Amino acid sequence: MTVSKLAVLSRTFQNTNDMGAKAVQSDATVVIEGFEDMVLLFKQFPWPVATSTDVIEYYGPVGQKMVQPQQSKTKQEGPFTIYETVNNHADLFLKNLIEQGGEFNATVYAGRPDDFKMKHEIKKAILICDTPDRDWENDTSPLMISGTLHYHWFGNQ
Repeated sequence: MTVSKLAVLSRTFQNTNDMGAKAVQSDATVVIEGFEDMVLLFKQFPWPVATSTDVIEYYGPVGQKMVQPQQSKTKQEGPFTIYETVNNHADLFLKNLIEQGGEFNATVYAGRPDDFKMKHEIKKAILICDTPDRDWENDTSPLMISGTLHYHWFGNQ
């Protein structure tokens, strides 16, 4: 273990606190265009992040393997989960979405739409749902609809 001087520890502490409080995973809201009045209870969704798609490998002098970044990743995807309600809000949303072509645009907020730190515009999102598994003996777990959310994100450009 390293023994650091108190001045180094003090600067490190101050630098860490200057960055602000840590983001809380659950502190986010999804507002879907055309469904602004419908609050869906998202348990989980893929947050957009700026990253390269992958790397390009090439060889340099004396056979050294090297890499450089590929194009920026604009097509994002990840798991989503929506709580179903006794009034079938998630099911109604999915049926309406299919009737409108199956794609949607949305704004995801870090916080609430009326009080947020950051927001991201996602485009041409598509929900691919897994078939929910109803368990007639389970009276302790809420019904959730899960699957994969695919969308495009351009860093709000």
